[in-house]
Amino acid sequence: MTQGSEENRQVNLVKDIFFLNIEDAYSEAAKQNKIVDEQGGERLQYCYYDGLLTDIVLDNFIQVPADDFIKFFSHNRLPVPQIIAISQDGVVHFNEVPADVIEEVKQYRTKYLAGYIHFDTYFVDPLLALNVAKQRNRVYCKHPTIDGLQLCYYRGELPEHSIKNLIHVELHDLVEFFILSKLRLPEMVEMPDDLEEELKRAVREDMANALDAITKKRVALIEQLTQKAKAQKPVVVDGEPIRIAIPSRRLTTVMQYCSQGLAKAFEKRGCQVLFYIEANDMEVHNYIDFLNRFIDFNPHVVVYINSLRNTFYHDDVINIIWWQDPISEIKNQQLLNWRKNDFNFSVSPIFDRYLKQCGAENVERQHFVIDEDIFYSDDNRQRQQKIVFVGTSYLTQVDFDNNQQQQVIEELVEILNRGGCFDEQTVTRIAERSSLTYELVFWKLLFYVIRDYPVRWLCQHSTLPVEIYGRYWDQNPLVAPFFLGELQHGVDVADVYRSATYAIVSHAFEINSQRLAEVAACGCIPVVYDCRDVAEKPHWDDYCLFFKTEDDLKNIIDNRLRPAKSPIALAKNFTYDAAVDHFIEKSALKPLLGKSAFGDCQVSA
Repeated sequence: MTQGSEENRQVNLVKDIFFLNIEDAYSEAAKQNKIVDEQGGERLQYCYYDGLLTDIVLDNFIQVPADDFIKFFSHNRLPVPQIIAISQDGVVHFNEVPADVIEEVKQYRTKYLAGYIHFDTYFVDPLLALNVAKQRNRVYCKHPTIDGLQLCYYRGELPEHSIKNLIHVELHDLVEFFILSKLRLPEMVEMPDDLEEELKRAVREDMANALDAITKKRVALIEQLTQKAKAQKPVVVDGEPIRIAIPSRRLTTVMQYCSQGLAKAFEKRGCQVLFYIEANDMEVHNYIDFLNRFIDFNPHVVVYINSLRNTFYHDDVINIIWWQDPISEIKNQQLLNWRKNDFNFSVSPIFDRYLKQCGAENVERQHFVIDEDIFYSDDNRQRQQKIVFVGTSYLTQVDFDNNQQQQVIEELVEILNRGGCFDEQTVTRIAERSSLTYELVFWKLLFYVIRDYPVRWLCQHSTLPVEIYGRYWDQNPLVAPFFLGELQHGVDVADVYRSATYAIVSHAFEINSQRLAEVAACGCIPVVYDCRDVAEKPHWDDYCLFFKTEDDLKNIIDNRLRPAKSPIALAKNFTYDAAVDHFIEKSALKPLLGKSAFGDCQVSA
């Protein structure tokens, strides 16, 4: 490729380019030039081109029809090229893409990418599959905040490649492939427009038949494996470690990290652990794979969070269930099939009650815990005089067009403003007067008031700098100026707490929350909504600052109040090691550990 000038070349090496000539695009893409992105990380320079689809497998070489430039970039998250390259008389000239074109793409992206418009797809044309796979589109995974990388399955032939979401499966091999695969199934079929209609119908029919056969074969195989697992006795061998299975799911925002923390703690105790979770954002739980791994591992103990999955256990398998959220399985008040070796642990008296209504006989308390390798105080770091809040707004839980909900919120806010008590009787009376369900009033409207209103107070009156992180706060005009975006659970959250003097902790009925432990462990002073009139002890009075009203919160901040004792000491009660010790003490696991070997960690991945 010949450039107009060396200076021009240097300018454009670090920018994404749209080429009108495919040869020029390929020549530049093959250099694998790097660009520093907005976050400061490195990525490949994208070289887009107008022309025919090809089988060139370079990740950064993507076909974009010039006639559909705006539509193409409006429907994906690829970097929009800033430069357009035009060849004339053997010389490549670089011009800036018009600003109004880039702005139009941004506006359309706000519209189209607010939802999910892509699907895991089976492509009849392998070249189209290749071009789409390079775009790395995101697909809906039936979760409000966690999505997946679009899978592009194809028939036919392509050169060898390393594009992980581009999967070769011939149509006649679909059933055999997907019975055991953990990859998500295709949701649609993409066929060339010029394909005969009769052939299109045949392909769609073959795909539908394959998906139906996959479902039926999986059901039959799961039944066989379930019976095999139930019949398998987990024998304890003197001197060998106890085996602990901890299944989890990628489609959880907190539970997967909690399960992983438990896995580490059990490993430290000398147990052999199978931590089972999807390997990436293309996989889903295939229970055939899970059951095969479960049978091969033959665990003595299974630890689940928020789920009673005991239908495939031998009677001798110890099942520890840690209930952390008000899920429908226990809120429905229907009797569940409990085994002698099922041991329930709950974070709150409310969940205790749910469990007992479902027939659980014994429920032990186990509060939320934190990962000490992530949440800790750093004495070498300068702490700023500021107050922060990390968490999602409950704004989207409320229907503001519903007059009954609005009236209930007004009643709740009136109680909040005067520092009243939100006990069960009070919430029940409000729900009955409104004809709304207690569940809606308690879990959504009350939580909205307790979460969102203190954050509003903070933003309106704080004499300290305020930082708000999470989701949906940009929709509140009072909070939006202080909103700094979302944080990934873990290190990012801990870094914010380590940087601040104060952090708001606001819960409707619980003092011993995970957020309290995380804030305290980072040496940040917890400024806690005072629900001690309904919350289970301990309340950690000497380690926290409590506010009941707007004036209470303002007084804490204006006078820079401090608790009697360092909050760091509080956090020592909320560790994974302590939780594992409690599980061992309050379940049938303790006698087993006496027979097993303790030593180096043994991990099965």
